Amino acid sequence: MNRKRIKIIVASLVLAAAMAFLVVAGVKNTSMRHFAPDALLAHAQEVDNKPIQVDGLIAEGTTQWDPTKFQLTFAVRDRDGQATVNVLYANRLRPDNFKDGGNVFVQGKYNAAENLIVASKLQTKCASKYEAADGMTAQTGETDPSDY
Repeated sequence: MNRKRIKIIVASLVLAAAMAFLVVAGVKNTSMRHFAPDALLAHAQEVDNKPIQVDGLIAEGTTQWDPTKFQLTFAVRDRDGQATVNVLYANRLRPDNFKDGGNVFVQGKYNAAENLIVASKLQTKCASKYEAADGMTAQTGETDPSDY
């Protein structure tokens, strides 16, 4: 092989290695782990001060909304109510369908010492959209024969 061809091959390999490194670094920095509240508490020290996602139910009686500061605080609980995680959602409007006991998805940075997520994204889920209509079976969407 001549020197020109070797230089091109070496330059291509260096470029490919650099691109692979940037892709891996970018994915690692932007990826978030997803938890239920009980799993988050079990892995609290691993994800301390890191971005995470949590979904669960809004714990009843924990919601506080300050409209003058646009600050919403509440707790997210798991389905059985055994574990809760506190959430601070500041400088944003409270979602219209935000209510105690409702489904919620929170994304933000977790502080393990305070068991607090400083949320950057808050999304509520409307449970009625996912429930089967009267006379319909939940899995197939077909009419239940016993309704006739």
